[in-house]
Order: sequence, then structure tokens, then C-alpha cells
Amino acid sequence: MNFKMAIGAAVSSIMMASAAAAATLSISGGDYGALPGNHNPDYSGLGAYAPVPTIGAGDTVARFGDGFASVIAGNGLTISSKSTVKITFLGTEAGATNTALNLAGGVLNNKTSSKGDRIYADDLPTFIDFAFATIKGGGVETITNGVGQTDPDLSIAFYLEDSENALAFFGDGRGDSDFDDMVVRISVVPLPAGGVLLLTALGGMAVARRRKKAA
Repeated sequence: MNFKMAIGAAVSSIMMASAAAAATLSISGGDYGALPGNHNPDYSGLGAYAPVPTIGAGDTVARFGDGFASVIAGNGLTISSKSTVKITFLGTEAGATNTALNLAGGVLNNKTSSKGDRIYADDLPTFIDFAFATIKGGGVETITNGVGQTDPDLSIAFYLEDSENALAFFGDGRGDSDFDDMVVRISVVPLPAGGVLLLTALGGMAVARRRKKAA
């Protein structure tokens, strides 16, 4: 491959990488309402309630599932283009065993995961490949983003912190709708700055080639 071809390939790769890095999150549908006063998951990881800095009781979220006008099927948290996402465990208030999972295989568990534990997945548009699940009645019931739920009592809510970070709240269907039975943050993973370093190196090679020719 000659130098011009190398430059062209590098620029093409960086342009494709930039497109992936520009992925954004948004919410489709939902019944908007406030988190109730009894929304009190343990965000501290120490067994005591400590609010997440960006949201708390009284703040408005997009709600889906049990008792809400907009069911999850065909609605939920979306991503604009292909990107890697990170799902981070933040807190829980539930006595039941609940999980947050990426359907490709990664799982967080409210009984065994610690605050800050995370899983990663590659996501294609439109809906984030994500579900909450709970052990109930001897089986596993799920509510899946953009798809639906196996138990009508389950609920999920989303809150956009910004264009690349969203909070997801789970209601496990055990007599309340306080959306604190498990809480995770879903984030678009930015690409490393390797593309910039590659362009810098190629630029240096170009300068060296010119100087060699001039000599």
C-alpha cells in the first residue's frame, strides 16, 4: 500500500469511528410522571439510602409496563447508531432477587453485584438490547426494552441524564411502583483517541517524506 492509499484508508477508518462515537440515546414513548416519595434505593452501596446526584423522588421519568398507558412493546430507550454501551449497577431496595441483563449475555445481580459493577455490549439501532428480570413464583419474569414483558406486574422507567447517559429503574411487581428495585446507568462508550494519534503519526510521515525529497 503506498502512502496516499494509507492516508485514505486511515481517514476512512477515522470517519467511520467518528460516526460510531456520535451515537446518542433517546426515549421513545412512555407515560411521563414523577418518581414517588418512597423511591429510595441504596445508591451508596453501604446499605443506607443515598440519592443519585442527578435524580430523586419527584423528578419526572418515562414509565412503561404495569399500570401505565404506554406499554414497553415498540417503545423504550433507543440508540441512534451502532455503538458499544456500558451498563453500570447503581443501587437496589428490593428483597427479591433481580437482575439487569444485556441480552447478549452480560448480567448484573442485585444480590451479588456491587455498586459500580458493569457489563458491556455492542448495540445496533434502534432499541438498546436490555432487560430487567426477577425470580417470581418459582420462575423468571422479564421486562425487555422495546419488546414487552412476561408478567403484567413488572414496570420499567427511563431518565436521560444527557445524550449519552440514561438511568433505568425497575419495578419488580411486588405491590409498589416506586422504581427502586434495581437501578442501572446505561452509557454510550466513547471511542479512544487512537484515531487522532494515527493522523498525527501519518502527518509526521508526510513531513518527513517532503523533507527527504527536498534534500
